[in-house]
Amino acid sequence: MIRRTHPVTIFANIGRFLFLLLVPLVRSLFYIRSGFFAWLEGAWVDIIVLLFILALAVLRWWCIYYYFTPSAIHIHEGFLLVRTRSIPYQKLSSIYLEDPFWYRPFGAVTLRLDTDAGSVKSHDAILVLKKSAAVELLQMGGIRQSLESLTHQQIFMSRNLYVVILSLITTNYFAGVTFLSVFITKVGDILGEEIAGRVYGTLAHVAQLVALGIPPVAVFLAVLLLLGWAISFARNLIRYYNFCITRAPHRLFITGGIFVQREYSVLFNKIHFLDIQQTLFTKILGIYSAYIKCSGYGKSDDIRPVIIPAAGKKAYRQYLQKLVPEFLLSERTIGPNLFSIFKFIIDPLGFLLADPLLWWVLCKLLPSWESLITVVALLLLVPILWFLCLRVADFLQSGIGVQKDCYTLRYSKGFTLHTVVVHRDKIARVRCRQSIIQMGDDACDVFIYTYGEGLTRHHLKNLPRQEVCRLFGLDPRKRHRFSLKSLVREL
Repeated sequence: MIRRTHPVTIFANIGRFLFLLLVPLVRSLFYIRSGFFAWLEGAWVDIIVLLFILALAVLRWWCIYYYFTPSAIHIHEGFLLVRTRSIPYQKLSSIYLEDPFWYRPFGAVTLRLDTDAGSVKSHDAILVLKKSAAVELLQMGGIRQSLESLTHQQIFMSRNLYVVILSLITTNYFAGVTFLSVFITKVGDILGEEIAGRVYGTLAHVAQLVALGIPPVAVFLAVLLLLGWAISFARNLIRYYNFCITRAPHRLFITGGIFVQREYSVLFNKIHFLDIQQTLFTKILGIYSAYIKCSGYGKSDDIRPVIIPAAGKKAYRQYLQKLVPEFLLSERTIGPNLFSIFKFIIDPLGFLLADPLLWWVLCKLLPSWESLITVVALLLLVPILWFLCLRVADFLQSGIGVQKDCYTLRYSKGFTLHTVVVHRDKIARVRCRQSIIQMGDDACDVFIYTYGEGLTRHHLKNLPRQEVCRLFGLDPRKRHRFSLKSLVREL
């Protein structure tokens, strides 16, 4: 039986055609000097444009319908260019059911479906449905019954203290600043530019009051970053609050959220790898966070694909044993030699030397800005030294371990330490790269590519080449081609 999406999507569709309002806007600007009555005589044009926008929104809603069979869901959409998609239930990697508070008065929810064959950036299918229709669809796939049968058998319900820790370590200053700037700008568009000007003026005034000898511009930036951090932290806390995860025989069920209640269903054999992450701060505190790589989970709304928000070493290993026992975490068996530490710290050392040099050059070129340049140069030393310490920690833990068919990869990326556990059948390609400098001790950088929506690259630095070849079944005696352009040798 053919079914259509919830009528509330008509309002969302209207937003797609708001550019047509330029027609009455231009007409109003043209007749504004002719007086109100002259404008009123042509008001029928505005009414026609508004009715046309509404008609397009209704037509788009009417042209999207779906039906399901015992084995698949079929989605039809389009008016001039018609597209039909069929998604078998067995191919679904993850299902994301979103229940935002602004949809609840209408009884609507958003259902997002994903498979391994879809886009990296967008969901394979997004449907806004009545809640009863979404539940019926999930029951057809045998998913909703599994979730309801396990309601009283949950394995891990995170303490909200750990959710606070996760929100702290995943908070993005610049995301918060961007959100704040967009919010102020939009308020200015609605209520007038004077409102936005007053908000920015107030921030500047606060910066002047607390400057205490520090350049007001630097304080203003610090206040803006602090507000951005607070907003980003609050958004993360709202997303992950009341986090709960349940393990079924073949699926993980994940729920959480306050204003927007989220429910994920992840097929276990579609999980590409397990990723245990630490920042330098959480490593000092002995706190771990665990994530999974699975098509669809964490794809939208800046949601991180977390399964353990935060836990101590003993607790997180116990949770992993219950939630993902098939991913076997092993100790490091291959690691860099002692002299490889320079390979790890050369980048932060370069930044550390460049900072005072850049300060000196800018002060010579812009002497009137010397006080601000000095403050910024000193502030930059903090992340540089932090990065240096993290690279030392990376050197101490970096390497590869193996247990049965599971490889454990330890490396760093940016300001995060990663411990990735991946099954052998999820590895697409292994590549070794050896620079001229690494030839002396026969070391190499290892690039491991894993399957998913596209390939994910894992980069491990300065490991012994012979042992890497032996571990992955490569021939260490294989002849290599030498390239002067890249100065590398590849296996």
